[in-house]
Amino acid sequence: MAQPDDLNTKPLQSVTEEIYKKNLELLEQRRRAEQLLYGISEAVFAVDKELNITLFNHSCERMLGVSAEDVLGKHANEILKFTTEKNELIKAEDFCFSKDAEKSNLEAVVLKGQDKNYYVNIKTSLIAGKGDEECLVTMIDITKEKELEKTKDDFISITSHELRTPMTIIKSYLWMLGSEKGGPITDKQKDYIKKATNGTERMLNLINDMLNISKLEHGKMEMKIEKINVREFVGESLSDFNIKTKEKNLNFDVIVKDDVNEVYADQVKLREVLTNLVGNSLKFTDTGRITVLVEKLNDNFVKVSVIDSGRGIEKNEMDKLFRKFGRLDNSYQTVAESGGTGLGLYIVKQLVESIGGKVGAESEGAGKGSTFWFTIPIQMPQNVRSTVDQASNVGTATSNSVI
Repeated sequence: MAQPDDLNTKPLQSVTEEIYKKNLELLEQRRRAEQLLYGISEAVFAVDKELNITLFNHSCERMLGVSAEDVLGKHANEILKFTTEKNELIKAEDFCFSKDAEKSNLEAVVLKGQDKNYYVNIKTSLIAGKGDEECLVTMIDITKEKELEKTKDDFISITSHELRTPMTIIKSYLWMLGSEKGGPITDKQKDYIKKATNGTERMLNLINDMLNISKLEHGKMEMKIEKINVREFVGESLSDFNIKTKEKNLNFDVIVKDDVNEVYADQVKLREVLTNLVGNSLKFTDTGRITVLVEKLNDNFVKVSVIDSGRGIEKNEMDKLFRKFGRLDNSYQTVAESGGTGLGLYIVKQLVESIGGKVGAESEGAGKGSTFWFTIPIQMPQNVRSTVDQASNVGTATSNSVI
């Protein structure tokens, strides 16, 4: 006859065996998942809440020259060294477990490898289990694409340098012809020369824009970062637009809020950014007004907005802004009207971001106007490398920053 203890033990043993089997199945499933992740071509690693590495696949091993056995359990920042293209350090906590999609997905990040550096796009996802949450990080190798892009940019830069001198000579000779230095010409010939001069001017603008882009992208653009009185600077920079807006019967307002005082930037580059945005509004606004609003965004930034009642931008075309040759309409009519190179907004973005600011645009749609804005730091930006050169004749120093 079975004892009472035996009767109680059998169900308990059965439950224990079932739990054990389920655990084995779960372990087998995890092992299979890890094997799949280990074998894929993309570099994948995972970390726990303490940022200790829990998974490290073979592509990570190949790129970093270390084995998974040597890195499992170690802190991610100890093994994986990430920087921006400007050599600013990126830590694992900057993108792991972030609820912000912009921070959890990074593009063109430099991964320091054992023998070479890699350009990677980082994408993260959170893996929730019964235990602690883990962050799965996928690194997509885009090194070849970046190398091809650099080769293309170098070619454009060299070509632009070679083209600038002959184009300048052509422009000079056209001016002499139009000024009748070689003898009198007819009105029709003057019209031809004017059109040729305009075409040459556009070509020179394109060449200069391409050279500026090359300097910006390769970190060779020198910038003189200094304290600027915003109210005086904006008034002086935009004074010419009073006449231009009157010619088109447009209202032009410049509003600088009382709490806005000083910012840090390069005066020449900041003027280029501001006049570019206001100039764009002027080109594409036929009636109504253009307003430049300068306000304090927070303790760190001043925000400058250029608001117009112009042609506006369709929602599906917003992502074309601030890109190279980012025209919203490639029709001949629009190109002829604007007379631009399609590089202005891209240069604006590069210049603003180089001093730690941001750019953006908003529009409710075609015919509803648009707002282009950018931010400027109130304090000396930390993301530029500054050197102080003593002036030879004056007992003051100017801060020259290279981005």
